[in-house]
Amino acid sequence: MELFYLALSQIIISIILAIIIFFISYKVLIKVFRLEENKFDNENLALSIFFSGVIFSIGYLLSGIIPSIINAIQLIEINIEGYLFFEVFKYSSICLLVGFIAASTIQFSSFFLVKVLTKYIREVEELKKNNLAVSILLVSILISITLICKDSLVFLLETFLPQPDIIQFN
Repeated sequence: MELFYLALSQIIISIILAIIIFFISYKVLIKVFRLEENKFDNENLALSIFFSGVIFSIGYLLSGIIPSIINAIQLIEINIEGYLFFEVFKYSSICLLVGFIAASTIQFSSFFLVKVLTKYIREVEELKKNNLAVSILLVSILISITLICKDSLVFLLETFLPQPDIIQFN
């Protein structure tokens, strides 16, 4: 029954931390693009497409983290005696924080790549002008880089997670 409560707490922790990460990401994007939140309407589909791509990228990267966290919970349960909630919260938080930082890095590097590729286009201004072509280009590059980087991110996060004790026989 303890495993059930541990799994339930993991779901709750994941939901809360994911909501916090999405909220922070959204607010950072609003500040970076210097937008008013009422700009998201039918008049500017390009911004909505771009923000949707960013949110999808974050969600996709974070979805790769959850199985690693679940494996860590199982290892914690085997290796640690006593109250497990703090340990689960600690590893979940570390993984989600590193995942958020990695997702932000991937997004900014994708945007930088587009800026390098399209030297004569001002992407932010074009998104504000509802340029769908620029929006689709940005989102497709962002999602492509996200798909490529997900496995590497999961591998990086697994270095932070507890590993089982290995007995060596000589």
